[in-house]
Order: sequence, then structure tokens, then C-alpha cells
Amino acid sequence: MNKYPPSPRQRENFYTWIYFSFVLVLFLFASTMAKAFFRSEEIELCQLLLHTENAFDCLMELGHHGGLQFNNVYDEDRQLNGLYAKKVSLCQELLRIADSLQQQMLQLDIRVYFYPDVDWENRLLERDLKEYGERLRRLHVETSAVVEHYNALERRQCRMDEHRFALQKADKYFASDMGSELLYSESTLITLIKDAAEESPVHRQLNYIIGTIRADKFESFELLCYRLFGFNLVVRFAELPLPMMDFHAHKTEKVRKFSLLLLTNSTMIWPKVNKLCHAYHVSIYECPETARQRMALVEELSAEIEHVERILQESEHIHIQILEVTAQDLYLLRVNLSKALRVYDLLNRLRPVGGLEHQKYLQAECFVPVSELEGVRGALKKGTRIKGGADRREQGQQTEKQQKKPSEQADADADADDDDDEPHLEPPRQRTDEQSLPPLLLRKNRQSSHIPPTYFRLNKFTQGFQNLIDSYGISDYRELNPAPYTIITFPFLFAVMFGDFGHGILVSLFALLLIWKENKIAASQRAAKEENEILNILFAGRYIVLLMGLFSIYMGLIYNDVLSKSFNIFGSSWSCRYNASTLDHMSGQLNLDPSSTYFYSGNPYPLGVDPVWKVSGEDSITTFNSLKMKMAIILGIAQMMFGLSLSAANCILLKRNADLLLVVVPQFVFMICLFCYLVFLIFLKWLLYGGLKSSPYNTACAPSVLITFIDMMLMKNTELDDDQCEKEMFNGERKLEYILVFVAFLAVPVMLVGKPIYLQRKQKKLKRERQQRDLRELKQRGRETLKEMRSAQRYSIESQEDAVNERRSFKPKTHSADHAEEFDLSEIWIHSGIHTIETVLGSVSHTASYLRLWALSLAHDQLSHVLWHMVLSKGLKTNAPLVVSVPVLACSFLAWAVLTVAILVGMEGLSAFLHTLRLHWVEFQSKFYSGAGEPFRPFKFEPSSQRS
Repeated sequence: MNKYPPSPRQRENFYTWIYFSFVLVLFLFASTMAKAFFRSEEIELCQLLLHTENAFDCLMELGHHGGLQFNNVYDEDRQLNGLYAKKVSLCQELLRIADSLQQQMLQLDIRVYFYPDVDWENRLLERDLKEYGERLRRLHVETSAVVEHYNALERRQCRMDEHRFALQKADKYFASDMGSELLYSESTLITLIKDAAEESPVHRQLNYIIGTIRADKFESFELLCYRLFGFNLVVRFAELPLPMMDFHAHKTEKVRKFSLLLLTNSTMIWPKVNKLCHAYHVSIYECPETARQRMALVEELSAEIEHVERILQESEHIHIQILEVTAQDLYLLRVNLSKALRVYDLLNRLRPVGGLEHQKYLQAECFVPVSELEGVRGALKKGTRIKGGADRREQGQQTEKQQKKPSEQADADADADDDDDEPHLEPPRQRTDEQSLPPLLLRKNRQSSHIPPTYFRLNKFTQGFQNLIDSYGISDYRELNPAPYTIITFPFLFAVMFGDFGHGILVSLFALLLIWKENKIAASQRAAKEENEILNILFAGRYIVLLMGLFSIYMGLIYNDVLSKSFNIFGSSWSCRYNASTLDHMSGQLNLDPSSTYFYSGNPYPLGVDPVWKVSGEDSITTFNSLKMKMAIILGIAQMMFGLSLSAANCILLKRNADLLLVVVPQFVFMICLFCYLVFLIFLKWLLYGGLKSSPYNTACAPSVLITFIDMMLMKNTELDDDQCEKEMFNGERKLEYILVFVAFLAVPVMLVGKPIYLQRKQKKLKRERQQRDLRELKQRGRETLKEMRSAQRYSIESQEDAVNERRSFKPKTHSADHAEEFDLSEIWIHSGIHTIETVLGSVSHTASYLRLWALSLAHDQLSHVLWHMVLSKGLKTNAPLVVSVPVLACSFLAWAVLTVAILVGMEGLSAFLHTLRLHWVEFQSKFYSGAGEPFRPFKFEPSSQRS
């Protein structure tokens, strides 16, 4: 049944719900997070002075606390002080020992104990490093001795196994009772082997050797034997049943090996055969002449092999025992040594101050957020107390308490409780030199060349949104941060493309599951030996996914779309009054007239879209196309104008008045005159024209906004077919449009030449002021020279001191870093031209880019509709018996559920996420965000994990 599009009152109600909810949520968010992370926190440039006696413990505490970034310490041209080079080498050596122990445990499948609280407990102190070194070296010596002894025994066992197998094969070859095998006696072998040297038969005797060779070398060895000796050498071989260990060149590996038997009756070629065997690393073994001796040697080797196997088992058991004890603390050792290496490497980069022989202090320049100053000082003070022996005294007090009697212990506790309010004064004898040398953190005047890093105070909710912004670029210092606004706009624009009540519930449930299990997932991530990147990405953005799901639920209610179906809670504003006789006498298309109260009540649907449009066939696509296309344009222009407003706020906060008046204001004028007027036409059309209104404000006379905007840009008028309709939506429309176009194009030259002319005039003014200042200084110096010449004629001590004081009081001219660069006017003009072209063309392309909101929303809706009608409805509409229909329905539901989760939720959700990210990075942030800052990188230890 063919129907007219919805009335403007319906569309007005539809968008009223959208924008009212959006503005309300944005207002609530801004009021609750007014001081969260809209701008970077203020950063102070400080100077840190550490004493060498407590520098390690202070930096160790500071590494656990964070909040301080060292400036220019890790530069490539940084010269090391060399005071801690031995400490760095020591930590690296101990870490290599720990890594070696770790590899041995992996080979023996020994589990290393993981302690998740290692960052809070068992922190390393500098005095404990010696104990760490002694313990690891002792373990290294013990394990090395056991491993070396084990390898030697294993090498001996392998050689004995090879020797025994070679003897057995040689004995079978020489034996005379081998059944069906080809038998040869020693005299027969001598007559078969030809001697190329033609020696006398007296000197001919059978010579042979046995050995083993690697299987990959045997083919070339055999070929070379044939090429060199021909039929003078007989080669017999047999493969060992199991791979054997090969210990060549300090490498151990399991390889296939062959046992060899080399026979010849010539003594002339035997030295060459030995050299060839040596070249191919053939292991040569003893082979007795008689069979009885060979069998005795085989039995002797078998008994010795059994004995070596028992020793190997005991050695392996001892090795496992040592490593099992080591595994209890190896994780703590590795983590603490890694931290100690970072601390000593940092100390080795600090600048020593003091005399050449007594350089007891280390100096560094650092950045500290104002809010972290007290925390940093507290961490440094805690490190000083540890070095001063505060923890030792506490341990001593605990030991004394344990040794006291229960009655004395109670009295001591009571006395301690009474003295809690009084300061504890230490005896003068217990004070050490380290306690009198605390670190100093002093504020320093920041020059223009010291640009502070950007620091935002984040939590687990805002961290994910800030990561989206940081992937594009880091904010400049004190620049407005897009992340607070992204918390609302990002999931909202995602929901515009992904709006479905059912799919939003699935996404929300998945995010809620991640949030519910976040402690368990975080613990498993720390304990995991391999990193799961997909899970890490989803877990880091769990709150983003939650908001995307919640906004999708809301937009699903607005669209009235639940898994391609609609709700009919409030009824419909449309009614079908046709009967059977009307259908029998129908001469044209059957439709519902929106201008008649007989079909349309005039009351818009209370929430979202009227459910009648879900069953209206092709008219549904036409209706939703019009709604979602205009919605995309309105949302896009609103977000871009909001970005320009943030650009103006940036200029005001950073005191860039020239950029505000010559760049931002012309952009405002250009956007307001053209694209904001387009939004005004859309809303004006919805307000003026309606289904129940009379001509010329009925639905048939509603003009096309697109045609009106094109006529405005081309400055022409389109003739109307209906004479009852008005040519203009309001009086003076064409005149206003001409004025707006004229003003918009006047803003372009201002953007093009405004700032270059301003900078050129400013540069000339500065140059003129600099010349005048130099002239005044030259005159002042001339007067000083004249005074000196006059004072030389009547020389006295007092006059000389006055002249010296005058010269010292004169301050030389200083050049700021802002004017150190050469002023290049051509570069400024080129940059201004590029920016102007990008602004003009980008306003059109960015507005068109927001049409992806309409395209992806329509694609999502149609794909959901296809899956419902092509998959699930087949199982619901089957007329087969119950025995057949139930399995068919189960299979169709399973296929529909899998495709829904995989395609609609997974792939479509990822596509909508990427498109939303593109809209924020390019269309929104390009209006006000430079993203050329440096992140705040504090000296802080990352949370320890199994992988670390």
C-alpha cells in the first residue's frame, strides 16, 4: 500500500527528542566534570638536587609514586657521569643470571611463583643489592656445576650408547652364524678388496674402524670415500634407532646418526681415511678383534650406561630441587633488579655538582605538575627516611616487642598510645649523616624555550577516551582537550549509525561483563605469559563500549527499531478507513492522504518514529532516507560549529587575539552564512509546512531544501509547476540569501591576507623598536666611555670603583627564543593560502562527510531486515509437522543469532566505530586541535606482570 511521507510535525517531534536528550546529557556531563581534564594541568619547571648516599632510595620511591619527568636526560648526546657505571653493569650481570635461571626452569617445566603485590611490598633498597648479588651468584655457581656435570655425564652416556650400537652392528657383520644374512670371513674380505698400490700379499691384512656420523653428513662422506679410494675401502652403515645428542662447537642438539664400519686391506690409505673422518667429525671408537672381546666390551658398556643413568637421575633431581627453591623468589629478584637498573641508569645520566674530588650531589632539571608537588616531595622524603635507617629502627622495635613478656608488651603499647600525640624525638646519637642531607626540589623560572609537557589527571573511565585523542596527537600545553566532549559525542554519533535497541543491549551486556570482571581480567593479564591484544583493546575501552551500547539503545528507541522490528506502544497516528468495496472499485494507487483527518490524526508519535513506517514497504526507505539525511547534516554542522567555538576559546585562553579576529571569526562568518543557513532552512520547512495545513503550506507545496540551497549558491530562481505555491518560504528570502553569499565570500580574503599582513606589520614594528633600542644603548655606552676618559685624568680609587660598579650594573641585551628564528614572509603567505583553501573546500567536504551517518544507519537497518526475513522468518513460517518444524526453527535461530552477532554487532559495530573515529579526528578536531604537544612521561615503574 503506497503512502505519503510523514508530516513535518512528526519529523519535528523526532528531532526534538534527539537534540533535547543530547543537550541534556552534555549539560549534566559538563556540570559534573567541570574541572576534570578540560585543559592540561599547570606544570612547574623544577631543579632536583640529590645526595649520592640516598639518591637510589629516593628515586626508587619516586619511581613507585611517579609525578616527575626528567628533562633532557635521555637525549642521544647526553654525557654520562660514570659514577654508577659499575652499578649498571652489576645489575645487567645479575639480570643475565636471572634470565639463565628462568630458561632452565622453562626447560624443566618448573613454575615461577607470581606475586601480584610485588610493587607494594618487598621493595628493593640499595643495601639489599649486595645480598641479591651474592644469592644469585651462589645459585649460578651451584646450577652451573650441576648442569656442567650433567652435560658431561650425558655426553659420556651418548658416546657409550653410540659405541655399543656400533660394536653390535660390527659384530653382526663379522659373525658367521647370522642365518640368511650375507656372510663373509676375514680371508674372503681380503680377497674381495682390491689394492691399487699392488702390495705383496704378505703385507695385506684386513684393517677396519667403527664410529658414528651425523645423518646429514653421511651422503657427502660416502661419495667422497668412493671418489678418493674407490673399491679399496668398504663402507657399511646402520642408523641408530633414536636421535642422539650432538655436542659439537658448544652446541647441543638432537640429531639422527649413522654407525659406520670402514674396511680396507691397505695400510697406505689409512692415514687419509683418518683425516677424512676427522674432517667430517666422525666419532671413532675401539673395536676388539675377536667376537668374545667385542661381546665383553658390549656388556661392560651396558653396565656403565645403567650406572650413568642413575647418576643422571640424581643430578637432575638435585637440579630441580635447587630451581624449585629459586622459583619462589625469582620473580621478585627479576622485578627489583629491573627497577634497580632503571634507577642506576638514570643516576648515571644526572649531572654531578660539587668539587672535582667531592662530587656528592647530583642535579637534574625536571617537570612536575603543580598538583603533584607535595606527593613528589613526600616520596623523596620517604626515600631519605629509608636510607637514614628508619626502617631498621622499626624492625628493631618489632624484635624488642617480640622478646618482651606479655605484661611488659602491654605496658609498652599503652605508653606508645599515650605518646602518639607527641612528636618522637630521636636521640642525637642515632641521627646519621644521610638524614641531614635530604633531596631538594626547587622551582625554576621557565624560559620560552622550555615548553612543558601535557598532563591530564585521568581515571579508568576517562583513560579510554583520552587514548582515542592521543592516537591522533598529544594536546599542546594548556590547549583545550577534546576528550571531555568526545565522551558524549563519540558514542552518540556511533549510535546514530548503529541505532538498534536489541543490538545495543548485546553491546551493553558485553561491556558490563568486562566491567564486572575487570579485577579478574586485570589480574589474569598481569599473570599471563603471552599478551592477548584483542582482549587488551576491548578491556581498555570497556567504558567506551558501554556508552556506545547505551546510546545505541536510546537511538533504537528513537528509530523504533528492535532487531528490524518496531514497537507499537502508543498506537499509530495513521488509520486505514478503506473497506472491501473500496478495494473492488479502486482505479489507481491506494494511499493514505496526510491532508485529511480521516486518515491522519495530526498527533505526532510521542517517542521516536511512528511504527506504521516499518510496514510501509518502499516508502519506509524513502521516509527514513529523508529523516536521516537531514539529521546527518544538522549533526555535522552542529559539531563543526562547536569545534570552531572551541577554537575561539583556545585563542582567548592562550591570548592569541590575532588568530581570533583574523582566522576564527572569518571561519565563523563563512560557516554561519552558508551552512548554518542551510540548517535554518531545514527547521523552517518543518515548522511552516504540514500535512493538515492548507495551501500554500501543505505537504505538496513544501520546497526542496537542496534545490533552494543550490539556487542560493548559483543566484538563480527555479520555476514552480504549481501556481498555488509560494516561490519563497518567507518574504525577502532571495535578498537575504544574496547578502549571506556576499558576506561569506568577503570572509575569504580576510582569512587569506589578514594574518600575513598583521605579522608583517608587527615584524616591522619590532625591527624599528630594536633599532631605536640599539641606538639608545650606543649613546649610553658613548657617555660611559666619556666618563671613563674624564675619570682617568683625575684618577682615584673611589672613582675607579664607581666606574666598575656602573659597568657591572649594566645588563647586556638578551634575545628571547621566540625571535630567534628568521622571519620568512613567503612561508607565511603560503601557509595562509593553504589554510584558506583547506577551510573553504573542507567546509563542503566535511559537511558531505557527515552523510556517512545516514548511509551506515540505512545499511545497518536494511541488513538487519534481510537477516530477519531471509533466515529467521523461514523457521517461523514453516508449515511442517512439529517434529520437523522444531529442528528447523532451532537451526534457523542459531544461524540468525550467529550472523547477527558476527556481522551486525561485530563487523557493523567495528565499521561504525572507525567512521565515528574519522569524524572526530578529521571533521571535528581539525577545527581547533593542533595535537603537536609532548606527553608527560614521568619516571614511574609500570605495574609488574608475568611478562616483565
